[in-house]
Amino acid sequence: MDNLSTTAIRKEQAVNEFKYIITNYILPLLEHDGDIIIKYEPTKSKNIKKHIKCFHKRDGAFLYFFPALSTPQFHFRIKTNNDKQKLAIAEEILKEIVSVSKFDYRTNEFIEKYFYDKNNLYRNACFDVAFEIGLCNWLGNGCVYDLIKRLEEWSLKTYEGNHTTFGFIVDAEDTVNGEVDYISFLRSNHSAVFTDGVSSGIKLNKNGNVIEYFSVGKDVSREKKHISWTPYEFTEFTNLCSASKIGIVLQNNGDILIFKSKRLIFVKRSGKWLFLDYHTIHSTVMSKYKSDDESVSFIERKGFADEVYLSVLDSSFSHAGGCIAIVDEKYADTVSQQCFPKDSFDNDCEINFEKKSVAKRLIFTGTKNEGKYYFQDLNRKLRLELLSLDGATVLDSSGKILCVGAIVKIDGGSDAGGRTAAAKALAKYGLSVKISMDGCIQFFASSNGNEPVELLKTL
Repeated sequence: MDNLSTTAIRKEQAVNEFKYIITNYILPLLEHDGDIIIKYEPTKSKNIKKHIKCFHKRDGAFLYFFPALSTPQFHFRIKTNNDKQKLAIAEEILKEIVSVSKFDYRTNEFIEKYFYDKNNLYRNACFDVAFEIGLCNWLGNGCVYDLIKRLEEWSLKTYEGNHTTFGFIVDAEDTVNGEVDYISFLRSNHSAVFTDGVSSGIKLNKNGNVIEYFSVGKDVSREKKHISWTPYEFTEFTNLCSASKIGIVLQNNGDILIFKSKRLIFVKRSGKWLFLDYHTIHSTVMSKYKSDDESVSFIERKGFADEVYLSVLDSSFSHAGGCIAIVDEKYADTVSQQCFPKDSFDNDCEINFEKKSVAKRLIFTGTKNEGKYYFQDLNRKLRLELLSLDGATVLDSSGKILCVGAIVKIDGGSDAGGRTAAAKALAKYGLSVKISMDGCIQFFASSNGNEPVELLKTL
């Protein structure tokens, strides 16, 4: 085989590997729309300083992905509806992964770094480690990577028969305060008793030295001006994670949570890092809010989306499971009559009457609108408990509650579980969310009241 043919094969392999990296590791971190497109021509710019850039073209905004910072011989691009989104996380992670790829993207020949790799097993393991290092670089590095490694060790063992929880806040800029090395102390069983991961924790400086012990209350009143994008039980902990302060929690189920800028951003579950894409989910929910009142403001629409998103998060991290749907106004009566006739709040039939009566009374005492039951007006904890009922919570597009704990009629022959089948049935009329007991969140939607129902997003 001549050199020209060998180079062509290597280039094709290098392109496929870079596409694999973008598709599996980078796109889940970004807002994008449509299919990824490859462009084989070298870029005209010789001053590429980032692997990811947003460019405006005649047909919209596009995210560009470059495999090398010198003049690359190809790049990928994909359309985006958010040209203002922050790219720093994805940039740091992509930079690290490309550095351990077996191809040198800086040359026209795509020189292959030699190493043994059976069925890409080593490659994928290297990419996973590079992802984590890139994430820690974005967080401020310091002791963060080492701290995560120690917590992973604790996730695999018990202390006095129980899985242990931990909570830390790392100041990524503080190198002065603190004297005792807590990262080293985490190797000792004595470290298991000092934090609970929710209401107490330890502040560390960038080097992993102890600054102080802290505890927090659970004041999660709705009157607070700032909303922390985090599960209910972590609200006060999250409020401490501002600016350079990074929250890191190990739960007793082995999940590792990362908090920054007063929100939960990443969760490591079953060995994989999951990014909580707040903006995509929030905009999807917000688009479903409609009202006959033309004076409804942007703030009210946003407020509705805020509360739905928070309740979905709460349900996921309570591991109780749940299903919530938002049906378009024009389908509200049809859905009530066909999908859950016995559980509809507007139906006074005796079946399930006691459950409906209690639920309506609890909801009534938590809302300001007499005779109407709006999801976004309820106490957040009550919303979580309603979602935990066996069955679906269904809202119309103004947030009015049509039912809670409804057993939804589904078509025969479904090969999905009960909650998934119910979510898909309700998604034909708007948007539905299925929350599994393992915490997985799936969003389903349909635009015309018919099949096919699309899976919009999975967390």
